Amino acid sequence: MQVNLNNKRINTTNFGMAIHSNESVNKALKARIKTKPQIEKLNQLIEQANKNDKVDINLLIMPDGKTITANVYSLKNDVGYEFFKNYTENAFTKLFKGPVGFIEKLVTVADKKAKNIAAMEATAYDDILSKMK
Repeated sequence: MQVNLNNKRINTTNFGMAIHSNESVNKALKARIKTKPQIEKLNQLIEQANKNDKVDINLLIMPDGKTITANVYSLKNDVGYEFFKNYTENAFTKLFKGPVGFIEKLVTVADKKAKNIAAMEATAYDDILSKMK
């Protein structure tokens, strides 16, 4: 997966890019991430997310212009997107973990979902179902 933190608004989602962003999200992240360790941690999370080719994260900004929300989803049998859940920063996350901590949570969730999907894909459904008479 790749991370797309560009300044263009994303109108069409290209699956396989780990984290999707838009100009509003980028502006909020730039305003809230102030230290070098936070930037380094964000870079590490982006690299980790790039390895996940099954689950994507779409970052959005709430109308207040500061609160980050995100959709975590994957492709389902080439038919369409399977939505897992929407996550929104809460007061605790904003005060103590910040946007990088929130993104870390999202990447962890995406990795767990990807492992579950890989396990399901590895299951030989035809072999199992053929045992039933």
